Amino acid sequence: MKGLDYFRKKIQELDLQSPVDKNNFYREHTDFLLKKMGTVQILDSENKVIKPTVFFANPERAIAKMKEDRNLTLPVITVAIGDIDEDLDRRRSNFNLDIETVWNPKTRIASRVVSTVSKAVNITFTINIWAKYVEDINQIVESTLLMFNPSLDITTSRSNNSKAFIAQVTDNSVITVADKADRVVRKLIVVSVESYLPNKRYLITSNGSLKLIGIDFEFVDDKDSNFQTQNSVGDANNAGEEGNVAIARPHVPEVPAEAEPESLGG
Repeated sequence: MKGLDYFRKKIQELDLQSPVDKNNFYREHTDFLLKKMGTVQILDSENKVIKPTVFFANPERAIAKMKEDRNLTLPVITVAIGDIDEDLDRRRSNFNLDIETVWNPKTRIASRVVSTVSKAVNITFTINIWAKYVEDINQIVESTLLMFNPSLDITTSRSNNSKAFIAQVTDNSVITVADKADRVVRKLIVVSVESYLPNKRYLITSNGSLKLIGIDFEFVDDKDSNFQTQNSVGDANNAGEEGNVAIARPHVPEVPAEAEPESLGG
């Protein structure tokens, strides 16, 4: 049995046996957008810097929170997650495998990690902006649009190549209000994120067996450019199976011969 066929077979077996693994995929994307929107600042009529309040909530919950909390003043920015759909244009077959080589500078040992390719998905987020004055909301919208030029790169613990695009900007202001109610200007920004839903990863041991990586497994990443993707297994120009594996290798000094991991049989 070829090495890649062996990995595919073992991953299928271990996926059936492995325990439930908590995935922070949605949380990490949401947290990134919340922190990014938290950097927005505007100037009021007296040229004083105002930092809008930012929190996670759907529109209904945001309205209730603004009514309940008298200390919460406008402008307010809320972020909510919407739908998630499979991206057919970026879809890849689970026949392919992702293999990473990870370097540990303390033990001076390179470890290899294998997984089925991640699933291409599109996540929809809604950003609601609430303010009393049109000038305030225009400043916030302008700052938000400049973040996406044309896309916003979202970084998570498993990926740094997720792209976020603005799909729609809508005016949802309340034109008619009660006599004692303040007019609220509201803008809705729909954001589409092109990301990859990761599969479980397995550590390749020195004897060729696979071991599920737990949450306590630490990847050492000294620099932003620590990993480089290469098609270096088989002939990348060949349509054969061994040309469809992406290898990520760290930029590190050469590993001493005695510390190199044993090679796997074909």
